[in-house]
Amino acid sequence: MKKHGKKRTWLTPLLILALLAALLAFAVWDSAEHLQLTEYTVSSDRCPDGFDGFKIIQLSDLHGSDFGDRLVEQVRRQEPDIIALTGDFVTDSGDLEAVRALVPELVKICDVYFVSGNHEFGSRLADEVRGIMEDAGVKYLGNDAVVLERNGDSIVLAGVEDPLAYADMPSPPELMAELDDKYPDSYKILLGHRNYWMEEYPELPVDLILSGHAHGGLVRLPGIGGLIGTDRTLFPDYDAGLYENGRYTMIVSRGLGNSVPISRLFNRPEIVSIILKA
Repeated sequence: MKKHGKKRTWLTPLLILALLAALLAFAVWDSAEHLQLTEYTVSSDRCPDGFDGFKIIQLSDLHGSDFGDRLVEQVRRQEPDIIALTGDFVTDSGDLEAVRALVPELVKICDVYFVSGNHEFGSRLADEVRGIMEDAGVKYLGNDAVVLERNGDSIVLAGVEDPLAYADMPSPPELMAELDDKYPDSYKILLGHRNYWMEEYPELPVDLILSGHAHGGLVRLPGIGGLIGTDRTLFPDYDAGLYENGRYTMIVSRGLGNSVPISRLFNRPEIVSIILKA
C-alpha cells in the first residue's frame, strides 16, 4: 500500500504539469492561428438615417503577419461598406511584402482607408508604406478627412498621422476643430493609431474613434484582460474593446500581429466589425 501511495504522489504533479503544458500549447496555437471577429454596434442620435446599418471593418497592427487567404475571406464575408486600417502594418522592411500582398485584395472588397502608426515612422518606412497603400488604391488619411455619402446623407471620416510623423503637423484638436467648423452638424469618425485619446484628448469634437496600438495587452488573462502593455506596464488601460466617456465612443482593436517576439497568448488576432445605428 505504501508503494502504491508513493506512486500516486509522483503521478499527480506530473499529470498536472502535463495538463498545464497542453493547455498552454493550445492557447498559443489558438491565439496565433485563429482569427477572431469582434462585433460592435455604435448608436448615436447624431448618426444620420442614411448611415443606419453602415458597416466598418477595422484591421490594425498587422506587423507583417501573413494569414494567407483567411483574413481577406473573413473580411469579404462581412460585406463591409468601408475598411479602416489603423496603423502599424510594418515593424521593419521584412514586413513590406505582407502589406503588398494584402492591400490589393482588400480594395477589391470596398473602399479602404489607412492611417499611420508609430512603427511606420519608427522604422523609417512611412513613405514606402504610403506608396504601397496608394498604388493599390487605398486612401491615406494623413491629417485630413473625406466626406462619405450614403442614401442621401453624409458623415466625415478623418485620420491623423502618428505623433512620430512630422514636427510641423497640426495637432488632433486643431484638425478636429477645423473639421467641426467646416462640418458642425456632421457625424465624425476619427482613425488614430494610438489608444490614448480618452486620456490625452477627452473633449475632442468627434463621435467615434477607431484605434489600435495596445495589442490587447500583448498577453491577455481570461476574465481579466491585458497583462502587459506595449509600453511594458502591467494591466494597461484601454487595451481592447469599446469605451465611452460621455463625449465620444472609442474602439480599440487588439490587432493582428505583434512587434515583439512574444506569442499572443489568450489573445487571438482580431478583425473588428462596427455597425452604425441612427
